[in-house]
Amino acid sequence: MRVQCTVVTTPTSDTPGTCILLHFDRKRYLLGHIGEGSQRAFVERTIRLSKISDIFLSGRTEWQTTGGLVGLILTMADQDAAKIADGISNLQGVAKKKKPFERKGITVHGGENLLHTLATTRPFVFRGAMNLRLSEVPVVKSAEGRKEQAVGVPYFRDENLIVHAMQIYSEEDLDGSTEEIVAGSSSMVEKVDAGATRKRTFDDFTDPEKQRDTILRSVVENMFCSDWSMDTMIEGGDPLDAPGSSTDTLAESLPAPSSPGRSRSRSTSPSKRPKPTPERDPNLSTTLPPPGKTRAPWPASTVRSLPRSHPTQIALSYIVTLHPQRGKFLPAKARELGVIPGPAFSRLTAGEAITTPNGNIVQPADVMEPMRPGTGVAVCDLPDSSYIKDFLAREEWKNSEKVRVEVGCFFWILGNGVSVDERLRAFMKQMGHSKHIISAPDVCPNTITFKGGAKSSTKLNLLDEKFFPLPYSSNEAPSQLDEFMEPAKPGMIFRIEPRWEFDTKTIEKPFSGKAILQETEPAYIELAKKAREGNVNNLGDDSPWKDVEVITLGTGSALPSKYRNVSATLVKVPGAGSILLDAGENTLGQLRRLYDPTELKAALRDLKGLYISHLHADHHLGTAAVLKAWYNEVYSSDSSETNQLMNVVAPWKFLVWLREYADVEEFGFSKIRFVSCENLLQKNRNNPDNLTIHLLPEVLDSLSLSSIQTSQAVHCMGSFTTSWTWKNGFKIAYSGDTRPTRGFIEIGRNATVLLHEATFDDELLPEAIAKKHSTTSEAINSGKEMSAKNIILTHFSQRYPKLPILSAAEEGGPEVLVAFDLCRVRLGDVKKFGTFIPALRELYEEADEEEQIEGEEEE
Repeated sequence: MRVQCTVVTTPTSDTPGTCILLHFDRKRYLLGHIGEGSQRAFVERTIRLSKISDIFLSGRTEWQTTGGLVGLILTMADQDAAKIADGISNLQGVAKKKKPFERKGITVHGGENLLHTLATTRPFVFRGAMNLRLSEVPVVKSAEGRKEQAVGVPYFRDENLIVHAMQIYSEEDLDGSTEEIVAGSSSMVEKVDAGATRKRTFDDFTDPEKQRDTILRSVVENMFCSDWSMDTMIEGGDPLDAPGSSTDTLAESLPAPSSPGRSRSRSTSPSKRPKPTPERDPNLSTTLPPPGKTRAPWPASTVRSLPRSHPTQIALSYIVTLHPQRGKFLPAKARELGVIPGPAFSRLTAGEAITTPNGNIVQPADVMEPMRPGTGVAVCDLPDSSYIKDFLAREEWKNSEKVRVEVGCFFWILGNGVSVDERLRAFMKQMGHSKHIISAPDVCPNTITFKGGAKSSTKLNLLDEKFFPLPYSSNEAPSQLDEFMEPAKPGMIFRIEPRWEFDTKTIEKPFSGKAILQETEPAYIELAKKAREGNVNNLGDDSPWKDVEVITLGTGSALPSKYRNVSATLVKVPGAGSILLDAGENTLGQLRRLYDPTELKAALRDLKGLYISHLHADHHLGTAAVLKAWYNEVYSSDSSETNQLMNVVAPWKFLVWLREYADVEEFGFSKIRFVSCENLLQKNRNNPDNLTIHLLPEVLDSLSLSSIQTSQAVHCMGSFTTSWTWKNGFKIAYSGDTRPTRGFIEIGRNATVLLHEATFDDELLPEAIAKKHSTTSEAINSGKEMSAKNIILTHFSQRYPKLPILSAAEEGGPEVLVAFDLCRVRLGDVKKFGTFIPALRELYEEADEEEQIEGEEEE
């Protein structure tokens, strides 16, 4: 049997957390952090998720350790759903027979607030019958309880593993209380049959802690184990599903020109809504509700608020070992003792004592080699030096001989400065028999994790260094380690079975821009050279807003891919600060790749506003990290701007999420000035019950704006389009995700820049309608209709990296630009983009070919 641990991620700008993959032949386990960027790292390294059964989260329950968890769970659920759908199609007569997919489920283990963290996402997360289980390690603080936790029944065991969980406390927490605290039993969310619920005991309704656990468990059950479907209807109409005379309804009258010599195709907007094609996503609406009906929200989303919680400072670590192995049977020794070969041998092997014909009793131990203890690794997570004292005092380390035999490798996940602490170094020397692998921000170099995206940026940089900057990175370790310590590197392996073995041959080579350029097609290099030469005398635009920058940080849709991260755009207006339009997972990582550390500090201080278009994970799951980085930069240093607030414009439910997640950790929630998208709708501005509109003048003043407008999008419930106009006359209109709408065209009139989603190419219009997105031509035509001066297309389907066909763009019309990750569009230079098109076509034909080859290799 082959059992090994592989380092998947280390602390970099792309992946703030450390993740380790524990590999068995039939199962996989994840240990450490599932931070933002984790699932993109899995895609980059072609790590399949289907065999992962358990995730053991280490460290404190905070966004750095859990920020990528929701996205990962959604991806795994969608993969399961696709396999089940494939199995159903096979049962219906597909020629190639496959074994029906069996949903095994996944268990996530973690500390206090794990259940609360996931429950806060109920307004925007739903996957039916996923068989998700959550387990919080029971909190134990007394000396007696901690000893029992160390030497008693292990926290977890299955057919492969025995896991002992260690709760490590900071010195401040240890000094504050010595009484035992047990926060309920392990919180489990089991798969439930339709309509079935666990019977509640009287104690569940009288004990506050049990009440809280019961409520949270019920919420998560209804997020992942509910029998709700899109066919569940209630009385009432949905204005977003029924075209009418409102300015917020579908604008199907926008023309999309056909190519010369071709008949009118589905890419041309029809006079009425065509029937959508079936979708792959069973949770996505494809048909209109019956008249007078609307789809019922999934049950968990109707829970208005969660029981209050509080941040936890407990950091989890684990000792993970295999089961002890029975010693080898010694037949020669058995014969010497008079045992007759045959059934007696089998009984002894099974652990049963036997009596020989001459009356001697032979015990199994008499004819077996000694039992081999289970061996494995320790994952030790110490966020800062205040945790070292309690870690070293743990009962687990008292029997050093036992540790020497069982623990072959320590994976150290450490905060800044912890690795140089002399107490910890002395412990590592004491455990010199083991390998010590150190993963820490001050130990691991800030290397490129997402090499596909960096490869694209490196080639684009040949076109224009300002438009397409190189991602900031470093292959040099910030600090050196002692000889008995090994800095963690992705691909590094520690083998547990068949024997302890440290393998560095599998370590990935650092990304090399020079190597990429050496293998770049000469045809593209020549076209890039012509583009640069053609722009030498290009003086650019001399408009009043020529120095405004629109920086497309993430330009993909649905989930991160090899080439594109998910939605986020930074708009920098000189003298007025900057705003973020959406912030999908790992937006902070993209900022860290765009700017060096000094520039990043300035960029965070300049950030004054955040707009969220709707509550789909690819548009807002990066906000907690961005807000925390902003808060730490503005409020943790000496500053005259200590009263600075972050202006947040978003749907109401986003505020619910922020408020509830603030119970888990401090990320600056108290420094937010919030205005809801609903209250900015024209029909609601004068409503006396409007709760946040009175804050609008303060928001406008702090950002030097003259107006913010919103209009309902045609995408999901609670989705919006918007336009922001500055006092200097600059105006940006942002679509979020939507079908073309008349309301958006009205609020976007005469926009300086239209930033519009273009998820699908024109030939995929039926799919765009079914999934409530826009095609390339529909986005461009919306810009023409609103008389936008410049159009930037973004939010492309992640299926392929190709350049979209810009058939609706025309000479003399608005400038049309295609967004790429980390692209910096200075408005005075937008006319340059047209000179890039020939080279871009060549580049992305090459990328398409590479993608096709890689796909064939994976199959």
